[in-house]
Amino acid sequence: MALTSEERATLLRELKDQEAALLAACAAWERPAPEGEWSVSAIAEHLEKTDRRVFRLLQSPALRFDDPAPPVLSDEELFRRVASRGRPAQAPAATLPEGRWQSEPEFREAYQAFRQSLYAWIEQTSLPLRDGRCPHPMIGMFDGYQWLLFLAAHGRRHIAQIEERAE
Repeated sequence: MALTSEERATLLRELKDQEAALLAACAAWERPAPEGEWSVSAIAEHLEKTDRRVFRLLQSPALRFDDPAPPVLSDEELFRRVASRGRPAQAPAATLPEGRWQSEPEFREAYQAFRQSLYAWIEQTSLPLRDGRCPHPMIGMFDGYQWLLFLAAHGRRHIAQIEERAE
């Protein structure tokens, strides 16, 4: 069964709120990162790449509709856990994002364009996302709807990381 109107509305609200918070946090784009930590631009790039990976996953055979394994968390628990995981662990230098955008306006334009395509897809998809399954490598089995909730919660966690620096 396709997403309900309420599920679509929840996803769009959470993702749009997270997008607005990220773009506001990007006002600190030029602020230098503490030694060994990601800059605002690196965090923004990480979030954008994650969004694109999840969007591709939801449209690929990786989202299995024949896997009976239930999601490991309720929607509420997933959002709470991911959004409040605390400070993200420091990544090895080799995994730092590449610095794809030279300026905040350049990032903003690309991110908003991608997000518009994501929102349009959420509004129109007839995929039974609640029936599709794909495991998260560290948390466990998610359904397709939960992967989209994950994007909003994951973004919130990294926005808190940016805001912490601004204090």
